[in-house]
Amino acid sequence: MLPKTKKVKKLLANVDAFLSMTRSQRLIAARSLAKFSFLALLVVGIYGYTLTLSVSKNASTQEFEIAKGESVKTIASRLKSANLLRSPLLFRLIVRQNKLIVQAGIYQLSPSLAPNILAQTLTKGLSVDKKITIPEGYRLEQIAELTGLDLVSPEGRLFPDTYFIKEDITAKELVDLLQANFAKKVGEIDNQTLILASLVERETRGDEEKPIVASILKKRLAAGWALELDATVQYILGKPGAWWPNTTLLDRKIKSPYNTYLNVGLPPAPIGNPGLASINAVRAAQDSPYWFYLHDKSGQIHYASTLADHNQNIQTYIY
Repeated sequence: MLPKTKKVKKLLANVDAFLSMTRSQRLIAARSLAKFSFLALLVVGIYGYTLTLSVSKNASTQEFEIAKGESVKTIASRLKSANLLRSPLLFRLIVRQNKLIVQAGIYQLSPSLAPNILAQTLTKGLSVDKKITIPEGYRLEQIAELTGLDLVSPEGRLFPDTYFIKEDITAKELVDLLQANFAKKVGEIDNQTLILASLVERETRGDEEKPIVASILKKRLAAGWALELDATVQYILGKPGAWWPNTTLLDRKIKSPYNTYLNVGLPPAPIGNPGLASINAVRAAQDSPYWFYLHDKSGQIHYASTLADHNQNIQTYIY
């Protein structure tokens, strides 16, 4: 007979115990074992189901940053707080059982990601390398400076927004990305509306001003007035380090198709890349009694219905 190991002895002891039971005792033991097996299978099934159970079907993404050295426990807790995860414990279990290592980085995550996919995303390092924010009204050269890329694109259609890009993105890839976002957010737009929106963007300090200023500019155009906008002269004078310089009375005499002091109508192209608020303000400009406006030294806007009132505002708020 082969020597008995401890495991064999224990097994035989259990068999002996089972055989020594009465028929009714054996039946009860068999039923208990069946119940245990069923519960075990049920637990396994529930676990498998929860692996694929996302927070919601909402596919919109949000930024989620993981710092170097951050613990899985902390990350799981923050994922739940950001409504990206149902169970921090399940996430930690997935990471531990699969021996995964969460990678630091900036991620774009969606509530529609199942816990197992979320864990794979964060452990494979599928993060973006760089985050850039392009402010409303930036001209092409400013965006080029911001990104360090030699961009080639018509002015006006590089949509100002926050983007997550790879470090090695090319100039063409970035232009394509910004223009695609413009098409998605803005849709169809005629050139006159786009040019006018770029003027509104540079001539206003807040969104609440945009509809009124858009209305004033439209009224001036319809009346055949020169727009007389400093922003267009700034666009002419702009250079590295001072893309929107202060202007003088002499600057207003510069001969250029962009100079709205010398030329009636719109400049030939946008003077920057407007945001959606400026575009919508032009599309739905509200009626107003005003024909003039100026900003005082604190940035507060002052409107006027007549030239006399406008001149009074100049004396009151500028000099």
